[in-house]
Amino acid sequence: MAKIRKDIIDHILDVARIEEVIGDFQDVKLRKKNVRYEGICPFHEDRDYGNFSVYPKENCYRCFKCDAKGGVVDFLMAHEKLSYPNAIRYLGKKYNIEVDDVPLNYTPPPPRPLPPPLPTLVLPRSIVAKRMQDITMDHLVRFIREGVKWGIEQRARIPKVLHDYCVGHSTIRQHSGDHEFTVFWQIDKDGNPRTAHYMKYKPDGHRIKEKNQYSTDWIHNLLERGGYKQYYDPEKQEYRQCLFGEHLLKRYPKATIKLVESEKTALLMAIAYGNNDMQLWLACCGSSNITRERLKPLLDQRRNIILYPDRDGVKAWKQKADGLYYPGISIDAKPVTDWWKECDGPKADIADVVIRMLNEAPPPPTTLEELRKQSPAMAPLIDKLNLTITQ
Repeated sequence: MAKIRKDIIDHILDVARIEEVIGDFQDVKLRKKNVRYEGICPFHEDRDYGNFSVYPKENCYRCFKCDAKGGVVDFLMAHEKLSYPNAIRYLGKKYNIEVDDVPLNYTPPPPRPLPPPLPTLVLPRSIVAKRMQDITMDHLVRFIREGVKWGIEQRARIPKVLHDYCVGHSTIRQHSGDHEFTVFWQIDKDGNPRTAHYMKYKPDGHRIKEKNQYSTDWIHNLLERGGYKQYYDPEKQEYRQCLFGEHLLKRYPKATIKLVESEKTALLMAIAYGNNDMQLWLACCGSSNITRERLKPLLDQRRNIILYPDRDGVKAWKQKADGLYYPGISIDAKPVTDWWKECDGPKADIADVVIRMLNEAPPPPTTLEELRKQSPAMAPLIDKLNLTITQ
């Protein structure tokens, strides 16, 4: 059997689309999921959508359960038990490309049209309200209230910020005990609750980063595992994330959007700087979400957007911003470069830096002598006006 020419192989691999090839097979049950596709993994006994993902942009697939992964040829070799040359012939036949060899005596399955996307999951607002009822003992909330040296105006903002961003708390009982989560709701620009990010925090305000379901989760996963199909049935609905704080866009139509990675950072910066009419802090929940699709509500409203990356993500965020081709977007890395100190850590974000600066600031003076030492230029004015300090 003659060898297939390399230029023909390169042409076939350039033309073949992995989502089209894998989508032909009924056992995978591929369906659209934002910028990727997901399905049932054919390489192990899989029953759950989400384990098996296909990425058109990278032209590859991966199962996060059995770790099967590769490109379009790898899939055909594993799924159809084909050799590499026969996998190339298979693709040549599918895309009507002549291969300089004896044709493969195999007929690909007829193309199967992909089903239309499912409706977006929208949760009842009563679920949001229920988890906002008592947040006083939440670890992150207590840190925000007690672990930062806020000024008077900043401290006064805390209740409003927590309420405006719909911060909640939930206790989940598992066989290993009770697990306390801070709940960050993702509510879209029309006020529809899409999902909620459940995250565990230590009393010092840092995340618990254990690689298990007890350190972070999503409410749509919890509802599915708990059998609450009246709220979320993955066969009838599809969850789609939005920006954390997106529901505030309507309330502040002229604000410049200041976009950070984590929900905690958005909360802390909203408390630190306030003035939502001019600047509104939102979180994208991961740099992979800096896409035209996720930022569409901002782009449609022609908002000015400033990105504030973590210290270790400056280069990646700049590439993301450049790839949007949107004139109203810029990046400000100054807080994690010019203001940064080694004690902030190699992965510090703007909130880590600002909170450290607040905590390092001297306490407000309680006597006139302390005020003179902190502000020598004010000493003549203090003496002239005979000022006093009230507690």
